Amino acid sequence: MSLINDLQLKRDILRRKMGRFLFDRKRPEPTRESEGKVVLLRWDAKLGDAIVSSWVARELKRVNPAREVWIVTTAAMAPLFRDHFGMDRVIEVTKRPGYCQLRRLALSLGEVGCLVHFGKMLKMKDIFFISQVRADWVAGMDDALRAINLKLGAASRGMHFSDKFALLLNRLGVADPDQRYIIPAPGQEASVASWWPDDVVLCFNPYGSGSSRRLKPELIRQMLERMLDACPFAICLLYPPGMEAEVAGIRAGLTRPERMVLSPDAPSLAGLFAQLRQSQGLISVDTATIHIAAGLEQPILGLYNPDIGGGNENFLEWHPNSPLATVLFSENLREQDINSLNLTEFDRLFRQWLLANQVALSVGQSPAQA
Repeated sequence: MSLINDLQLKRDILRRKMGRFLFDRKRPEPTRESEGKVVLLRWDAKLGDAIVSSWVARELKRVNPAREVWIVTTAAMAPLFRDHFGMDRVIEVTKRPGYCQLRRLALSLGEVGCLVHFGKMLKMKDIFFISQVRADWVAGMDDALRAINLKLGAASRGMHFSDKFALLLNRLGVADPDQRYIIPAPGQEASVASWWPDDVVLCFNPYGSGSSRRLKPELIRQMLERMLDACPFAICLLYPPGMEAEVAGIRAGLTRPERMVLSPDAPSLAGLFAQLRQSQGLISVDTATIHIAAGLEQPILGLYNPDIGGGNENFLEWHPNSPLATVLFSENLREQDINSLNLTEFDRLFRQWLLANQVALSVGQSPAQA
């Protein structure tokens, strides 16, 4: 750990202690059954998190259609929750809201049946915000806080995050919730279909969030060559905005560039969903696209970094959550670096993955389209 990271950690620990001293007060359990609205705090949500929890509002309303489900999230994620995941109200917040803004937000929620915050170690502002909300129940993973009276941390340890939400819904009276993810279809399917090959296509996403989960161009090229050697299929390379020149260079360096597919349109979330719906399988370092493919019930070859420092808590919580998934870990145990993948092992596992999924991959139609 660098000196800067060490100082930041000590600062965060001190602020948390101050937050607990100033704002953490025991919240009694309600004396009556609460049927009030459920408010999810997801102001740090990313695409993968959103997909994994996409079914929550649907299942709460299946049991009690009159119960409202609200969410507090970022402007980037708001359209998903508003247009596709069935939320009654979506409240947008800035990345770093101040205390006055948090107090106004808490007051605007009114009476809350259950406030949900799944952060494992809440920060000072989180603790302050919880103290300002008039909620019968506060559900969370931070069992140390007195303000959380529906403690799920120890009870859900080792569970996938989807199962953690299922445990929450069990406590709210929803038995056996349907945990199938909702995968949006925002209207780009016809546009993508117009240039998509007629035969089987695999999607390959070598670009995860952060440098530790982003493959270098030469390694991407080598992996593409091995995949094209091992199978007769075309491969669609998924990429984020700003990488157009890099992916064009990668394709130009291939021995069979005609079998690598690139979208002619600018990268977008709608385009990503449409491309994954068209494909028959996914190879990816990016957990968000892995969760989307899991929701589409596609074969997945997931490329992960191991948890550093022992244990596998992060992987247990965010693994592909699909019986059609195979996982390969990178080999650097000192720091997270997806570029430490063993190419020989990748080649072997990719061929094994092809054989294990030959029925799904031999049909020129995605399971999502069947």
